[in-house]
Amino acid sequence: MANDTASKVKQIIGVIDKWIDYQTYIREVPGVAVGISVGEETVFAKGYGFADLTAGRPVTPDTRFRVASHSKTFTATAVMQLVADDVLRLDDRVVDHLPWFRAEGDDNLEHITVRHLLSHSSGLIRDGDTGHWSHDRFPDLPEIVRQVADGPSVYPANQHLKYSNFAYTLAGQVIEAVTGTSYEEHVTGAILDQLGLDSTTPDLPDDMSGHATGYSKRFPGNPRTPLDHVAAKVMNAATGFSSTVNDLLRWYQAHLIGNGRLLNDWDKREMQRLQYEDRTYRWGVGFEHSKIGDLSFVGHGGGYPGFITFSSLNQKHELAIVVLTNAIDGPAGIFFEGIVKLIAKALSDEFDGDLDESFDRFGGLYADRWRVEVVDRAGGTLISLNADSVDPTLTLEAHELVQGLRFRAPETLAISSPGEEFWFEEVDGEPRIAYPGGFASRFVRPDENASDE
Repeated sequence: MANDTASKVKQIIGVIDKWIDYQTYIREVPGVAVGISVGEETVFAKGYGFADLTAGRPVTPDTRFRVASHSKTFTATAVMQLVADDVLRLDDRVVDHLPWFRAEGDDNLEHITVRHLLSHSSGLIRDGDTGHWSHDRFPDLPEIVRQVADGPSVYPANQHLKYSNFAYTLAGQVIEAVTGTSYEEHVTGAILDQLGLDSTTPDLPDDMSGHATGYSKRFPGNPRTPLDHVAAKVMNAATGFSSTVNDLLRWYQAHLIGNGRLLNDWDKREMQRLQYEDRTYRWGVGFEHSKIGDLSFVGHGGGYPGFITFSSLNQKHELAIVVLTNAIDGPAGIFFEGIVKLIAKALSDEFDGDLDESFDRFGGLYADRWRVEVVDRAGGTLISLNADSVDPTLTLEAHELVQGLRFRAPETLAISSPGEEFWFEEVDGEPRIAYPGGFASRFVRPDENASDE
């Protein structure tokens, strides 16, 4: 299955690459890193833009990003390892491990279990009252204990799916209580060192030279500004981790069923099965459930000042996708969904044709005054799509090879030119697309023109 999936995914990689490249540019995202793996094979990993705009340092698949709430998948996995070792149980009451988890007038606390914490069904406050997302001063443990004593329940446990960073902070404290070591030391030894995730840390790394700078939101006419790196402190079990595309791909590979890494298959399935849901969101133990078309995923997103990230795993095809951005409004979710939809096209065998590698010199971005298009070979088929489209598959057309460099547009888009022919030619050594009444040239970015001058 994995080899067949990998070969199909590789058919669409060129299109994904060009669409992400253009989208990063046109949205003025400082930097993006994307990775795709199938089984144990990394089929694509690339950086776009800059890890630091001032220094002009490019993003690579080994650039570190703050992956924020991805931390929860590490925390949940560490708990499941302790469950497998009979150190604790998912249905243990939190108060049995944290005696200070009590509050006068908040009877809900005595009923909250570890499972409730990890499945966002505890009913606890989301982030507490320390205002750290506004002023960047994250709490220490005494501030968490103080908030518990004040009564942190909003709803009774098991009543609502209610996302809570506070709950995962407590899960980190449960790990400390049952292991007798710090959260950071435990997850480093039990997970990061075991998998060789040398570029992943529970909070900011000591050496920040390979870490991306995070940037503010983009507003018209105003440049983005760099944001300070901020330690998550005791909340790192919920939101502190930094990592890379390459490390996160290995992380998801470790969660594939059947490889014996980190956890046995029973515990992996327990983590990845649905535990709680509401009208919009669905959660397992540490993993969010999502579905795009017919493809189901377990994964997580992350948002930290200057960083938006998203990644997920599809068990059926052993497919992992990671998207990391260093902007507080970074389109990680949009890019992830677009990549999935393009891969779904490849998995459905839509690109079986007779076009071979000799056409590859014509693949690229083409523009006339109306639009910019991605034009590329996917498998044996020539396809095109609107490079500006948020959903690249909405305008995707698979063209019929007539002869040589001549093609016929399909009936896919009525407003396009269905049934009409177009062809590729070279003018002064540069390729272009010609069609009755006009042509489209290779797209050259205005900033590239400026640099040439």
